[in-house]
Amino acid sequence: MRFRYAHAGHPDGGTAVELCLAQLAAQAADDSTQRRVNLGFVYLTEGLLAQAGTILALLKAHTGVSNWVGASAPAVCATGVEYVDEPALAILLGRFEPGSFNVFSGAQRPPARGTRTDRASSAAYTALVHADPHEPGLPGLIDDMAHKLDSGSLFGGLAGGREAPVTIADRLLRGGLSGVVFASDVPLVSRLAQGCHPLPDSRRRKVTGGRDNLITRLDDERAFDALLQDAGIVENVAAADAGERRREALAQLGALGRRGLLFVGIEPEPAGAGERLGRDDYLVRPVLAIDPSRGSVAVDAPVEPGRTMRFCVRDEAAARKDLTRICAEIREHLHEQSERQRREVAAKGAIYVSCVGRGTQLFGEQGEELRVIGQQLGDLPLVGFYGGGEISGRSLYGFTGVLTVFY
Repeated sequence: MRFRYAHAGHPDGGTAVELCLAQLAAQAADDSTQRRVNLGFVYLTEGLLAQAGTILALLKAHTGVSNWVGASAPAVCATGVEYVDEPALAILLGRFEPGSFNVFSGAQRPPARGTRTDRASSAAYTALVHADPHEPGLPGLIDDMAHKLDSGSLFGGLAGGREAPVTIADRLLRGGLSGVVFASDVPLVSRLAQGCHPLPDSRRRKVTGGRDNLITRLDDERAFDALLQDAGIVENVAAADAGERRREALAQLGALGRRGLLFVGIEPEPAGAGERLGRDDYLVRPVLAIDPSRGSVAVDAPVEPGRTMRFCVRDEAAARKDLTRICAEIREHLHEQSERQRREVAAKGAIYVSCVGRGTQLFGEQGEELRVIGQQLGDLPLVGFYGGGEISGRSLYGFTGVLTVFY
């Protein structure tokens, strides 16, 4: 049975809710959708932020669902559509077995790790997490939350926008982490799409010199020289043309930087017993500046000596290919479950959290990112948002997409 979903764009929160309720009511007449729903997911754009409390109250009153999680964001999405720079609302309603989920926040503690449900499942296995981007020590809080789960794995993202964002965990919240913890018998699969590919001659390199966000040496050579090698730009050291070759190299690298395509992929710290999501698990951060005279490269994150990284490029082709890949992996996972259980296993609904720097900026047309998912997974009930950071496993990422499918 499929989840029910709805979305609407309107400056009046009450009207947006009414439009969504009408869609939900129409779906309720379809025998393939779930009845007696008991958990709601809601995402709203900044244009409705001031009305968030009223919207949540209306949703509770008219759906009969008391448990809700969600967040505000610069943009929200639903099956095949994005809402950017306009007041909009996206809702997903699902039914889960009693005791298989627990909404949590600073005021509501999740089940302790090792707790069992009435069906002998792990009560604290994985979690959908929404976070305030302004919370101090956020990466540490995310890692701490992951350690409270038997899988050691989260999925979700950062609320965001120009105004102070809110998260929702049965009520409006500001600051900290909130969301919903799922038991191990809630079938779901989550995948991370990086949307990057290594530079032509890129290889994994160890940071051997630097401080804070400035990398001075990679594999005991100048970081700038390593970047030239990985980009396939070989300097001619002959005195007659060394200066000209350097200017050409800088022009090529500068073109990538101005187009916002040059990045580093930093391998995260070991996750211990936690589940790793994705094949190449690395944190994508932009290259901010290069200094040929000092041989250094500045990136948008602190990088400690000893960490491993590689130079990469982010573009539409890579993003489309990677998003297609994770959809294929999800399809394969569902097929494997069908084979194992000897009955058809079907997707019920999905949550998609993407970076505000993706969407139209990366895929060209509004809604194209959602169309790629639709082409790969069909007309799946889906809602989500575009924020300033994505959470997968136990790490905080950027410029990625996290797709989670319930089945």
